[in-house]
Amino acid sequence: MASRLIEDLTPRMQKKIRRFEVCLEIAVPGAFKRSCTYRSQEEQNALWKRGRESLATVNMHYKAVGMAPITEQENKFKVTWTTNSVHTDREAVDYFIQLEGKYSNDLKVDTDGDKIEDWQEFGKIAETCGLEWGGTWKNKPDYPHVQWRSA
Repeated sequence: MASRLIEDLTPRMQKKIRRFEVCLEIAVPGAFKRSCTYRSQEEQNALWKRGRESLATVNMHYKAVGMAPITEQENKFKVTWTTNSVHTDREAVDYFIQLEGKYSNDLKVDTDGDKIEDWQEFGKIAETCGLEWGGTWKNKPDYPHVQWRSA
């Protein structure tokens, strides 16, 4: 199973993520929750199969790495674009927004009512903390993702 622990990141990434999360909590209190730090290559491979392989194949691979099975509807959507994820290098973190106790997939949500979309605040804070934000990626933006910014 994927980790949510900061301690499972590289030491240099731990430092950046701790600073990032403090800044995030100040700007958008209580909205963002960490969903994934490190994941094994086997788990990354299983996630890559989602939306690309049959439901039976996906669920067989999910089970092998301790992930819960998904539905046919869920298998219609890809959740990763690579088998070579920075998560396996321990230098990426994914987040989600919690709204009224539930996961929100609304990219325009503004939980703190400051008229700035929370994901935009998230991205600006990530940049300020020296992280690369997946929301800036041209081909496949990944709003919940931050990673070590390589030179």
